[in-house]
Amino acid sequence: MKISKLKLNLLKITLIFSLLILMFSCQETINKSNENKSQSIGPTNGALLIGGGGKNDGMTDEMWKVFFDLAGGKSAKLVVIPTAFDENSINYDPEFKILERHFKSIGFNDIKFIHTRDTLIANSDEFIKPLKTATAVWLTGGKQWRTSDAYSNTKTHKELINLLNRNGIIGGTSAGASIQGSYLARGGRDLNGNYKIIGNPDVGFGFVSNTVFDQHHLYRNRQYDMFELLKIRPELLGIGVDEHTAIIVQGNEFEVIGDKYVAIYDQTFWSPYFNEIDTLETGKDKFYVLKNGDKYNLKERRVQRNKFLKPKDITSNEKKEYLGNYLFEKSKVFWNNIIIENDTLKFQTVRRNIVREPIPIYAYEKDIFFDTDAELWFHFERDSLGKINGFDKKTHKFIDGLNQRFNKIMK
Repeated sequence: MKISKLKLNLLKITLIFSLLILMFSCQETINKSNENKSQSIGPTNGALLIGGGGKNDGMTDEMWKVFFDLAGGKSAKLVVIPTAFDENSINYDPEFKILERHFKSIGFNDIKFIHTRDTLIANSDEFIKPLKTATAVWLTGGKQWRTSDAYSNTKTHKELINLLNRNGIIGGTSAGASIQGSYLARGGRDLNGNYKIIGNPDVGFGFVSNTVFDQHHLYRNRQYDMFELLKIRPELLGIGVDEHTAIIVQGNEFEVIGDKYVAIYDQTFWSPYFNEIDTLETGKDKFYVLKNGDKYNLKERRVQRNKFLKPKDITSNEKKEYLGNYLFEKSKVFWNNIIIENDTLKFQTVRRNIVREPIPIYAYEKDIFFDTDAELWFHFERDSLGKINGFDKKTHKFIDGLNQRFNKIMK
């Protein structure tokens, strides 16, 4: 049967059009797949302390306090996993008495240890019993591949995830930090016997997805090693934690605590001097550092600055509820005004004859406001009748003890 030239052309056009639709559809699927792969997701519940290591675990007093508090304080039930140690260290202290004294000096009273090199034991119900009721787990330093070989994809691994699900905390420095990522950095040796950032084995516990944690980062001049890995695994978020420094991961956000810095490799370059993110091509071969108090959004892969928050819209009448003078506690010469200018709520500091320029503040949620420049948070308080009688001003760190109480001056 003969096909007319017109019909043949129509068939060709239809075929080309179908192929184009298929190509765009496939490309969209690939893009969505890549987008999902490029997200780093933290634990839904609980918290992680991921430390860079150093002498005496590389933990500062502040870092231990945060871990201790999130573990439950005096009521905490701590399980220590020292499997990253070598055999000489374990044989020197087989009952882990030295470690036990160390954690008791921090304040822990209920301390248990679990350790094995045998995956069959790690996969047994008897072995994981201490984890069932634990509120915190500490993963020691050493060699992370020892911990991975013993526990990955066993019941022990599952119980660690269960601990996070019930709002516990998992902490560790050095090897105990690397194991918490999805990729296990520095898990093996090269042909010359040197440890490289490309690990073997290369799979961590995955408490944070699509993320690699390197440790002793700046102290050991490892900051350029990350580029070698990210060329092979570009979907990974690289985070290098220096000694005596850690990040506290809660949900999809982390905060830096400690004395040194955390290096970020997310194919951008950010500087606090400009408070902006550079996404130019030059950012692909750069990293930047965060310091104590800085926050980072893992899922969105960007520095968490107040200027990037989306304010909640509130009505003019709602804004008027917060107006007034708030006297600084135990001071008659220092107070703060909440005013409205151009339909914007503003915070103004007054000290005797010095009146500061008012700073715009924006609603985040009920009774919580933030400003975009100084990164302050304002938590207004209400009395039993629902009336506003004062507020707490905190830094974005939300650490107890840093809040300043104010009381509204009644007229």
